[in-house]
Amino acid sequence: MVLDPPTMTSILHRPLPKPPSALRRGPFREGRFSSPLHSAWVAARLGRMLGITFGVCFLTGLYSHFLQHQPHWAPWLTSRPVGLYRFTQGLHVATGLASIPLLLAKLWTVYPKLWEWPPARSLSHAVERGSLFLLVAGSGFQLVTGLMNVVGWYAFKFFFTPAHYWTAYITIGAMLIHIGTKLTVARQALSDE
Repeated sequence: MVLDPPTMTSILHRPLPKPPSALRRGPFREGRFSSPLHSAWVAARLGRMLGITFGVCFLTGLYSHFLQHQPHWAPWLTSRPVGLYRFTQGLHVATGLASIPLLLAKLWTVYPKLWEWPPARSLSHAVERGSLFLLVAGSGFQLVTGLMNVVGWYAFKFFFTPAHYWTAYITIGAMLIHIGTKLTVARQALSDE
């Protein structure tokens, strides 16, 4: 009898062994988070708003970056009219500031998901959960350093502009991965209006 070698899909979706039930204590207890605010319905709406604010921040930040560091492939890009640059910078700061309470509310809403049991159902689920670290860390970094830049408090030892610019790509990439993995759940929750 010849066995076929396992495919990458079968390896990624193969269930992991269940952890011992003795570890299911504290926040891992079943029914620990019973508030209706910890729901897919609330998370999907907050996620949609965060996606919009992060998207606007990313696009206006790119516009600002390309005006300050004009690429050779965009000689047509100018800072005229000056009012447009002022508008996009104001929009960048406003949506960044609006993202702070939205992110905190979204993290509070999905907080119980950190404690779901078992912690990882398969290798792909473990990778998905691990990729959320980039999204949460990048989002927090962007919003905290952006707020510090707005108030002119440079307590960090790195140059703000390149760190903010490159972390934006990491954060947007992680956000797109997160949207891709949660699209069916979000669609279902948004259709329950």
